[in-house]
Amino acid sequence: MTTTDSGSSHAAAAEPLACTLDTGDQQALLARWRELKHDSLISESRDGLALTSVWQRRGDVPERLKALVEAERLCCTFLSFEVEELDQVIRVRTVFPAGTEALLESFTDEHREKTGS
Repeated sequence: MTTTDSGSSHAAAAEPLACTLDTGDQQALLARWRELKHDSLISESRDGLALTSVWQRRGDVPERLKALVEAERLCCTFLSFEVEELDQVIRVRTVFPAGTEALLESFTDEHREKTGS
C-alpha cells in the first residue's frame, strides 16, 4: 500500500516565519514529537533545507504522526510537509524556508543527541 499526502502549507510572503503557539503549547507539541521519535523513528536525514524522517508503520504510529503533522501545518504555516505511506514505513519530508535554518538545526541536533549520530 502506498499513499502520498503532499498537502503543503506555504505562508504568504508577508507572514512571519514563526510558530503561532504559545510557549506552553509549543512545549507540549515538542514533547509529543519526542515521544513519537523515541517510539518509532527509524532514520532522519537532511538535504539542504529539507528534513526527511522515516517512521515505523505499526500500531497507532500512523495516526499519531498524521495528528502531529496536521498540528504543525496549523501553527507553522511556513513549513511544507510531504507524507508518503508505504507498506512498512511512513516517510515525512519537511521543507524549511530560508530564514529558518536555526529551527532546522534544532530538529536535527535533537535527533543527534538522541541517537549519537
